[in-house]
Amino acid sequence: MKQYTVDNWITLQYPKTFEYQEEETFVSFYSTEENAMGTLQLSIYESDTEELTPFEAAEQEINLLVEEFGIELTGPLEARRNSSKEALLAVDGKEEEVFIRIYAYSDGERLVLLTYSADRESLELEEIEAMILSLNWIH
Repeated sequence: MKQYTVDNWITLQYPKTFEYQEEETFVSFYSTEENAMGTLQLSIYESDTEELTPFEAAEQEINLLVEEFGIELTGPLEARRNSSKEALLAVDGKEEEVFIRIYAYSDGERLVLLTYSADRESLELEEIEAMILSLNWIH
């Protein structure tokens, strides 16, 4: 695994077969394997909702994204981590027949929004989940 650090805010582990491309407002991670299916995009924000718990901030960000892009949810919102210090939430959906898994990771002050999109669900999701679970705040 390789490590990616975002502005001394978070660290993320990603597979050696993945590469990333930095854009102005997000970073895209993708597999270089022949059978690669999708792309994981990561954006990070300072939270402007200080009165919300990390769970509420993450949930709000997911709901805003779903509403803005008209994503049809195909599963329930799931908490991967949930404490008073951080929350990591995930939900599956579809947008024009494209599979999407949305993740939001918050510590109440900062928020990371990640979206994985692919033509369909595949084994690549296992690698994406490992990447997501490796997220850690730098304090």
